[in-house]
Amino acid sequence: MKKHLRQTRKRTLRNRTRRRDMKEAVRAVVEAAQAGDAEAVTVAIPEAQQAIDKAARHGIIHPNTADRRKSRLVARARRMLGEE
Repeated sequence: MKKHLRQTRKRTLRNRTRRRDMKEAVRAVVEAAQAGDAEAVTVAIPEAQQAIDKAARHGIIHPNTADRRKSRLVARARRMLGEE
């Protein structure tokens, strides 16, 4: 039981870090799009997609959820930049 608790604590910390990295990358895209900086968005989107894929690969989020988030992120960035 004690070992299980130690393992869970370790996994939770690791997962929390990966989830935070994913959210920060997504936030960078949204902030760049709000600022109207198209160059920053083109740099930030692949980084965010990579972070989302990494979270899915490690089981933090479901692969379908990762695909949906990536799709919606790009659509949101395009809308914010006025590229409909």
